[in-house]
Amino acid sequence: MALQQLPLLGGTQPWNASLWEAVDDSVRGGNSSSHLSIAAAANEANFAGYLDDVTLGGAGFASQQTVGSLDWDLAGYDGLLVAVALADGRLYTLNLKDVLLASDRESSLLYETNFTVPSSGSGNGSSGIQEVFLPWANFTATYRGRTQPDAKPLNTSSIKTMSLMMRRSVR
Repeated sequence: MALQQLPLLGGTQPWNASLWEAVDDSVRGGNSSSHLSIAAAANEANFAGYLDDVTLGGAGFASQQTVGSLDWDLAGYDGLLVAVALADGRLYTLNLKDVLLASDRESSLLYETNFTVPSSGSGNGSSGIQEVFLPWANFTATYRGRTQPDAKPLNTSSIKTMSLMMRRSVR
């Protein structure tokens, strides 16, 4: 039986650059930066950036997050399928929130999972669509970077925000 799929971003659901903002380590004094650009057809996005893993002692990050509330009900699905057209072998973290706070300056519980898409070794990444499935069971609750083993499970019927973070090269 084939998995039921619901396009959220890309494909039949166009990307919208105004729904994304950079959240980089510059908020902590780092030098990392990230950018999200949308292809002309709006069915592909390019996430790129510079990751400074020296200034903050290896704790650098470059990320893009959605603004506002997504209000996605994904309870009928097994996880997220990420389609990557150009892989670089870096470690990425996909974060989800199921609650929005009154102020975006407040820290809150995140549910995160790491993934990498191996590059071909050519130095410029590999081309061709590669898919990475991120099952709900792989998402771990964290608060300010620390695992929260007693946290409630991710409420997949109420996904409010998503972010994509570039972490480091996989060696």
